[in-house]
Amino acid sequence: MRIIFNLQRTGAGDNGGTATLFHTANVLHKLGHTVFMVSDIENQFTWFDLKGPEFILGDNKKLPDADVIVATGVKSVKSTLAANGSKGIKHWWVRAHETWSVENEGHLFAHYRNVNINKMVNSLCLQKFVQEKMDLTFPIIRPGTDIDFFKPTKIRNWKTKKLWNLGALYNEKERKRFGNVIEIFNLLKKKKVNVRLHLFGTDDLPEGIECSSYTQKPNPEELLKFYNKVDFWIAPTVSEGLHMPPQEAMLCGCVLFGADKELSGMVDYLVGGETGFVIENCQDITQLIDGLIVNKEGRELLESVSKKGREKIIDLGDRNKNVNKMIKLFESTGPDSRRDKSPDRTNLRALAARGRRV
Repeated sequence: MRIIFNLQRTGAGDNGGTATLFHTANVLHKLGHTVFMVSDIENQFTWFDLKGPEFILGDNKKLPDADVIVATGVKSVKSTLAANGSKGIKHWWVRAHETWSVENEGHLFAHYRNVNINKMVNSLCLQKFVQEKMDLTFPIIRPGTDIDFFKPTKIRNWKTKKLWNLGALYNEKERKRFGNVIEIFNLLKKKKVNVRLHLFGTDDLPEGIECSSYTQKPNPEELLKFYNKVDFWIAPTVSEGLHMPPQEAMLCGCVLFGADKELSGMVDYLVGGETGFVIENCQDITQLIDGLIVNKEGRELLESVSKKGREKIIDLGDRNKNVNKMIKLFESTGPDSRRDKSPDRTNLRALAARGRRV
């Protein structure tokens, strides 16, 4: 199968979203498919290389003939819809509710309703969100994780640990709520917990942020080492599609403390008290951590959650398993099934103008 990932107006930069696309493209190539990454912006992704897929710099005039063309973000939907029929059946891999990419949230809802492009979402939380807001059901195609690569490389002795290492993603975007990480860290120190903070991210770390280590733009090997020196993964973000760093951390045995918001991106794998712990607010989670580490029962629960968390991520499947689901979805989408089953053909401009009242 010939597959185009359309990155026009979204580009390829050093971020988790691009990494997901490049990983998916590489797996598709490995499975025997021909993959093109088309963008009107220079490739600026440096974490790892495309191994087989072709990166094409250009607009719709540069699109090769294909069986499938996939919009990779809301900004690439327009050019995907404008591509002629020889470029393939049109799909949109909805990987976040991208309110930050549009002036009016109504534009997102309008695109969700557009019957001329097939939609798939990358997470249960996005599927539920669209169902509740619009009474539409899009199939879930997760990207999968490298479950054979990310694994514990050391034994954490939960029963006797005296030093506790927190890990988190450094990102100053408001929706990531990085300030909560610092607040939890400081509150634990006030409680005299022997704790260290370790961070990784893409940007330079500003002066004044206290942490024991910062890994910038880590490669996979550096990430594996990073996760294995961490005990607790702190993820307070409130707007994701499928949040990937917690999954990788959990595969390495970290215990997740994550937000359980509507679009936190962790609904697929965070079950409070079983596969992780839910962050309601900084004070409560600090009290919880402090309570867990001071008694035998709490430490036994941490050990159990560490194990069950890893098992949950493995159950979601590796990249091959999930990419094969994507291919089956593409194969089931013939010329007569390009449109959503929803009969609603609401005028897109009118729907967009309604904004958040949708």
